[in-house]
Parts: sequence; structure tokens; C-alpha cells
Amino acid sequence: MIRLSDRQVGILFMLPFIVTAGLFMVWPVAEAVRMAFLAYNPLRPDDVRFAGLDNFERIFNDPLFYESFWQALVWTGWSIVLQTVLGVGLALLLHLPLPGIAAFRGLLLFPYIVPTIVVALNWRWIFNSEIGVVNYALLSAGLIEENIAWLSTPAMAMGSAIALNVWKYTPFVVICVLARLQTIPTELYDAAKVDGAGWLRRMLDITLPMLKEVLVVVIVFRTIWTFNKFEEIFLLTRGGPGTSTFNLAVYAYEQGMANLRLGVAAATGVVMIVLLMIGTVVYVRVSGFGQDDRAT
Repeated sequence: MIRLSDRQVGILFMLPFIVTAGLFMVWPVAEAVRMAFLAYNPLRPDDVRFAGLDNFERIFNDPLFYESFWQALVWTGWSIVLQTVLGVGLALLLHLPLPGIAAFRGLLLFPYIVPTIVVALNWRWIFNSEIGVVNYALLSAGLIEENIAWLSTPAMAMGSAIALNVWKYTPFVVICVLARLQTIPTELYDAAKVDGAGWLRRMLDITLPMLKEVLVVVIVFRTIWTFNKFEEIFLLTRGGPGTSTFNLAVYAYEQGMANLRLGVAAATGVVMIVLLMIGTVVYVRVSGFGQDDRAT
């Protein structure tokens, strides 16, 4: 009979995760880095050559890359700010001990669990310039005098895409913040009330400091996921009108699929990884995440 040590048993249980992570996480990243230094056209699979830094030079000399980078910052920045503000606000409301509040908490998950393609197709109908319910509601209320081309005007198209992202992923922020709110000791609020602290003072001195660490984690994850988002913009606007809603993910797709420059697409992905790593490290350091604030 084979006897295994505790260490060997632990490794055995971790092995499926290690294999899965290697196949679906590590290997694709390594393959993208490798392909970023190659010139490869899928129509000529035998014609693969080492390109050195040519792919990176191509994207850094492409004005569309910088336009896509700026639009990725706008897309990500506004999405994260709105998700955080709305998420914290809704979490505070759902934390109130009101009758039937559990039902509202359950309904809040609905946008998060609906498939993205279903959401995008419905939003294309909602924002349709001719038959969309948004224009109909605004016209009926007398707020506008003619239909607005939400998905055919650059600024409106980006705003519509951001609204979709905020609607779908704000529940993630709410869940994380609400879970943290429920772990804050009520004694802290009771003591603050005894000392005469009002609602605003309790919010600033107790609630927000207690939410700091979870908000840092949520913002980091949502920034990474949003910056890399492709399907929402592509399904809603296909990067248009023109290239007005291109982000770097859509730019990489167009380079790889439309222009058949897989090396350039891979190089764009590598640049995105580096940007996200630098941004994450800087943000975590600036926020002071993981530091013991109670140290003297």
C-alpha cells in the first residue's frame, strides 16, 4: 500500500488546478508573447519568420493604436468610476434593515448573470434611433425634439457602451461592498452615536475606511476586466461609427482577424499586459493596500 505524506497529498489535490491553469492561463500568455516576435499570416502557415521588434514598431507608429489607447482609457475610467459610485451607493441602501430587502438583493444579480450577447442585442434595440424605447421615452416626455442617433454618433456611441458596462457589472461591486458592510461591527456605530457623530461623520470615519481594502481589490479587478473587454463594444457598435469606440482589445481583433496580422495583434496584447501590470502596481502602492495603518 502506497503511503503519501501530507505534502504529497496536498500537491496531488493541487495538480488538477495547476494543469488547468497551465493549459488555459499560462500557455496562452506565453504563446502570445512568442507570437509577438513573429511575422505570421494564417493564410500562409508555412511562412513564419522571426520579426524581432517589427510588430511593436508597427503598432507604435500607427495613429489608430494611440486613438484606441485613449478611448480605452475613457471607456475604462468612466466605467470604473460609475460602477464604484453606484455600487457603493446601492450596497449602502441594500444594507438597510428594510422588509423584503433580501428580494431586492437577489434581483440585483440579474444583470450580472445575463449573457453579454443577450444584453448587447437588447441594448442595440433600446438605443435604436428609429424604434428604440429611449428615444420614444424622451420624445414622449418632451425632453428632445428629434430622434438621437445613439449608436451612430461617436460621443453617444461611447456613452452607450459605457452605460451597458456599468449596468451589467455594477452588481459585482455591490456584492463585494455589501459583504464587507455586513462584517463591520455594529459597536463602532453605536459608540460613534454616543459621541454625537452624525450620519455623514459615521460614513467618513467608519464606513469608508472599513471599505478601503475591498474597494482597492474591486477597482483593480474591474479595471483589468474592463480594459480588456472586447465583446460588449464589438457587439454593440463594432468599434464604430468609424473607429470612435475602438479600444485596444478591438484594435487587436482588427489587426489579427481583419488584417491577418497575428503578430501585430499579439504584440498589442503584450503591450496591454505590460500597461495593466504597471498600472496595478502603481495603484496598489499609492492606495497603501496591505499596509498596516495601525502601526505606530
